[in-house]
Parts: sequence; structure tokens; C-alpha cells
Amino acid sequence: MEPTPDTEADGPEPEENDAAWVVVETGLEAEELFRICQDVERLFRINPAYVFRRWEDLGGGTFRWAAFNESNDREIDTRLSAERLPDGLAVAYATGLKTRTTFRVEPGGGGGARLVVTDDYSGTPEAERETRKDEVDTSLNSWGYGLHKYLRQWRRWSGLAPWRWYMRRVWQPMRPMARRIVFLLIVITVLEFVGFLAVFAIFRLNLEGYLGL
Repeated sequence: MEPTPDTEADGPEPEENDAAWVVVETGLEAEELFRICQDVERLFRINPAYVFRRWEDLGGGTFRWAAFNESNDREIDTRLSAERLPDGLAVAYATGLKTRTTFRVEPGGGGGARLVVTDDYSGTPEAERETRKDEVDTSLNSWGYGLHKYLRQWRRWSGLAPWRWYMRRVWQPMRPMARRIVFLLIVITVLEFVGFLAVFAIFRLNLEGYLGL
């Protein structure tokens, strides 16, 4: 991943190229970021490449997940097992080339915490990984940017109950395409409103000039 000021690749070269990782500077306090990392569904739905088909909580930290991964054009249908870590969360996959994703909270720059997301493929033999390269989940890059954007917005707006309700009840269940469409509609609506105000202001100024007010 190309380094940026807030989202960057970091650490030593993974042994045998069996892992990929991204570092997200969040600006959040470590305790708050840790709490967010315990919500498995939210973490996965933030990934803009996952088009969810199904998410079922089976209890005991186990979930059934079905989705289409737009980054590699692959269907996903597997069980997830979540394990709470002292510094975050580990999610194991019952099937597939990728065996585990970990979310770790670390001290970050500027007094906030950073989130390190690692996709681990070491549970699959190297020879098999070579023959199944087309199954590699290449969405980690966009996942990192998605998490960065979401967590920055959380830091800024989470104090507002309507915003939290919207993100949880409306935004989170949306498909990635629907989110993009809604965003465009909001931008268009704001621009139209600004345009209306500008026209109204010009009309009022002209009217006041005509009436000599």
C-alpha cells in the first residue's frame, strides 16, 4: 500500500509473503478504538469491496458470512470465529485461502491510537498459495482507507445521537454502491441549495435596489 500521512504500510517484510497489513492512524483514544474493534460486523461492513449477501450471528463469537468480494470477483461463504485479544481482535476463517485477520490497537502519532489490520495466509501451505493466487483478497488497501474515513468521522460526529443512528441503521446495512449513490445525492442537494440561496440573494439585492431600500 502506498504510504500516506494517515494510512500506510509498516513493519518488516512478512516472512514468505504470507501476510499483508495496513496501518490506520485514527486520532481516537486507545480505549475507544478497542471498543469499536469488538464489533465484528461493523468492521467487515466498512470494507467497500464487500457486497454482503448474509450476516448471521451464531453466538459464542461465531458468525456466518456470505458476500461478493469486488476486489477479486470471488464469492465468500464461510464461518468466522472472533477472538478478543488484549490489544484488539482476531477473526479466523473456516474456509478460504486467507486464514485470519487481526485488528490491533497501537499507540499512534499525535497522541491518538492507530489500528493495524493484518490479513494472514500462513495457515495455507506456500505451494497451495502459489496455485491459488487469484483468490488473494486484494481489498485490504481500500479497507484501510474505508476504516480511516469511518473512524475519523466517528471521532468528529459520534457525540451526535442522530449521526450514530444513521450510521448504524441506515449506512451500515447499505451496499457499497448504494452508499456512493447516497453520497452523490447529498452533494447534489447541497449544491442545489447553495445555488438557490445565491439566486435568492441576488434577487433580493436587485429588488432592494429597484425599490431604493
